[in-house]
Amino acid sequence: MAAPVAIRDMKVRLFADKQPPFEHPELLRFHQDMLANSPVEARFELLKEHNNNAYHDMSTELLEETGIDQIMKEVDILLLAYNFPNIRPDISIVNYLMDRYQARFLSFAVNDLGFGAPFAALHMLQHYLSNGGYKKGILLVLDQTALPYETDEISEAPGPDTAAVMVLDQLSGTGLSLLGVEMRYAEESIEKTAARVLDGLCSQVSVDPKQIALLVHPLLEQQVKEASWFHETGRRGSYDPSRWSAAPFFALEELLQERDRDQYVCLMHLEQADSFVYALLIRTGEAEEMQL
Repeated sequence: MAAPVAIRDMKVRLFADKQPPFEHPELLRFHQDMLANSPVEARFELLKEHNNNAYHDMSTELLEETGIDQIMKEVDILLLAYNFPNIRPDISIVNYLMDRYQARFLSFAVNDLGFGAPFAALHMLQHYLSNGGYKKGILLVLDQTALPYETDEISEAPGPDTAAVMVLDQLSGTGLSLLGVEMRYAEESIEKTAARVLDGLCSQVSVDPKQIALLVHPLLEQQVKEASWFHETGRRGSYDPSRWSAAPFFALEELLQERDRDQYVCLMHLEQADSFVYALLIRTGEAEEMQL
């Protein structure tokens, strides 16, 4: 079990500004070659309906408008988490950020896990910061929806480009902190798997489920809403999945801004295609210790 880590800052952002699709002509050729001889039909006209925000631009806008860019030289490890591919595959996001901010952090991306990628990335960050010489970490969660082909996720529930950033370091005191992350494949029912995930988080830090505000993905809520353990938590609600990978963090930010907030918050996600349940447990701490 990894030790709890402090959440020193967290911000979320919607990206509503539109950029011209394929302003670099070579990118059109790249996507044509990538989709050639595949069952996926190229639909470049779809890009006109979306914002075409690239991940390196989204990252720098978010970091610089929040002032987090000022601490990049202090960061030991940076992880990216996303579901949808970048509209600019010619740019390495982490290398771009290291060069822009003259930073020297360990960095890599976590994807191909659907919208569960941020949970897996936080699981990794907690272990890096709890073991070894890593003291400060950043999670960047990004999703842009400009894709030159049709996807069920976007066509069924169109939404904006979104991002979230979280700054973590080794815990001292009782402020906002990440207590643990659980990920479990549903070998049995989703309801029983979710119960085991919550029990695993609570038992690690001796927290009573009645103390927890539970925020779940709507698809998961449909499968657990009749379960006794679900109703034994302190408060229950679902979050808006149209915020893509950053959706749980938009809900968390809103909950943390409430005057009478709960001491513990559990975010729980169902990746239905893979039958995986993800969850993280956060201790909110006292208001005067918060930096949000």
